[in-house]
Amino acid sequence: MKDKLENNSYFRIGLMIFLSGAAIIVFFCIATNMDKVGEGFAKLYKVISPFVYGMVMAYLLCPVYNFFVRVTYKGGNKICRTKRGALTLARTVATIVALTVLIGVIVGFGALIIPQAVKSTIGIITELPDKLTTAANFITKAAANSSKYPAIADTLDKYAGTISTKLLAYAQTTLTPKVGALSEVTKGIIVTLRMMLNFMIGIIVCAYFLNSKEKFKAQTKKLIMATMNKKHSDEVFDFANFCNKTFGGFINGKIIDSIIIGFICYFLMRIIGLPYPVLISTIVGITNIIPFFGPFIGAIPGAALIFLVSPLQCLYFIIMIFALQQFDGNILGPAILGETVGIASFWVMFSIIIGGGFFGFLGMVLGVPVFAIIYYYFRKWVNKRLERKSMPSATEDYMDFNKYDISRKDIL
Repeated sequence: MKDKLENNSYFRIGLMIFLSGAAIIVFFCIATNMDKVGEGFAKLYKVISPFVYGMVMAYLLCPVYNFFVRVTYKGGNKICRTKRGALTLARTVATIVALTVLIGVIVGFGALIIPQAVKSTIGIITELPDKLTTAANFITKAAANSSKYPAIADTLDKYAGTISTKLLAYAQTTLTPKVGALSEVTKGIIVTLRMMLNFMIGIIVCAYFLNSKEKFKAQTKKLIMATMNKKHSDEVFDFANFCNKTFGGFINGKIIDSIIIGFICYFLMRIIGLPYPVLISTIVGITNIIPFFGPFIGAIPGAALIFLVSPLQCLYFIIMIFALQQFDGNILGPAILGETVGIASFWVMFSIIIGGGFFGFLGMVLGVPVFAIIYYYFRKWVNKRLERKSMPSATEDYMDFNKYDISRKDIL
């Protein structure tokens, strides 16, 4: 018996050493072949992208689907003979409604924005040479009229001519020909057709996920409970529920918030009389999904477009965006999102910068809820460690205002 226990101990130690060595080798191979690994992940994502689209669409459409299942099921009990039949009817109706909402939003969005985007782009490229010439002439005249600083005037005159010549040549040789370039149009058509195909497959996947999400959830729960004890399985379920609450509340709230901001931006631009209201409002609404920096990121291309028409109107637009951001950050956003994220403004900015630096636009959008989850469990772990040591867990108990000659009790 003793020999058997010793053999088991040796086996476990050997297995641990083997797995640790294998993990080190795998990590070294990945680290030394990052380019190939990146290409492999890109190819994998290209293959599974329809499923990713379908899962994302199903996740966003869950509130609509669940609502119509509840409503239709109540009425279906009066029509169908069995409750199973009523549920099947409710799921069918809810799926049709959810997909209709999805397609309606996308088609409406495309019909609203694509003609305006094409028209604005062609107009900008067509008028850009004249605008650049006018701006260069304005700078030249301003420099020529400067009598107090002749050296600065000569420098401005010299560089204004050079810059205007280069920009004009770029606009005429690069931008304008691309409007009618067959190769660019062909590439655009191929990319569009590929996206449409992935989107169509994604819609089918979305329908399957919506109607099978209870089964998938049950299978996952069954697997977790079969491989873990009750304590660990409950922790996994709590973690999944918390992630769903954080991601769902944040994403759905930001979508609603961004739609409202987009409409407000459109109406304000129409009232003020700014150009390209549909295109710019759509850009501002989409980028507003990014917390904190979103409105400013969307304002950059909008300000550039309006500046080509009128620098004074560009100033009005910048003031409007700043006021809109203050309204969203202090009034509308907190009213919609509430305490969904639960982290301070500094950590919101930190998570956006880090997420955007590593994962681009998607990282900027999802960085906040991901960091909120990490922050929540890290804080929970720290508090447990402090409680085991019979120490207070409230952050306020560790604040010190002695350097200001202020008592902590007076402040807190």
